[in-house]
Amino acid sequence: MSDLNIIPRKEICKQIGVSRDTLKNWIKDRNFPEPLKSSGREPLFNELSVKEWLLNEGGNNEQ
Repeated sequence: MSDLNIIPRKEICKQIGVSRDTLKNWIKDRNFPEPLKSSGREPLFNELSVKEWLLNEGGNNEQ
């Protein structure tokens, strides 16, 4: 059995203090990881990809 490292959009927004619109803009404009394909209404993300993005690019506010 493999461990799934997924995190819902709601939890990402809560943890880093941004709105879901901000997250959508980051996906579009700042190369934030795309949500995984899922059947639910709440987008799910690869948690490791999100953490890596935050470490490498999250602090870069220049567009």
